[in-house]
Amino acid sequence: MVPRPNSPGFAQIKAIVDRLIAGRDDDMPLVHGEGFGWKDKSAFVKAVVMPFGDEPSFRLIDPALIGVGRATETFLYQALTTGVSGYPRMPFGGPYATDEELELIRDWIDTGTPD
Repeated sequence: MVPRPNSPGFAQIKAIVDRLIAGRDDDMPLVHGEGFGWKDKSAFVKAVVMPFGDEPSFRLIDPALIGVGRATETFLYQALTTGVSGYPRMPFGGPYATDEELELIRDWIDTGTPD
């Protein structure tokens, strides 16, 4: 899918995620595994969450769901809206993404994760 002219870019998405986890940055690899992070777009799109060890592990954004209108099926979107399979909504205890931020994240994934 070709990004629309007003599609969000990675910088906007990174700013949202940075706000959500402000003050918890150092704990992220410890809690979510070494494959978790978003220093750049490539790292974010490839990020794997491994809560409590190696299993289960979740791809934050399944590549098969990028650019095909299925962002709401990604682990990232589900974790930020309702929680995923026995895990509470993230970030744990808030602050939570606003509806507008969730829409930007959804649009970013649905338009192919543009830079």
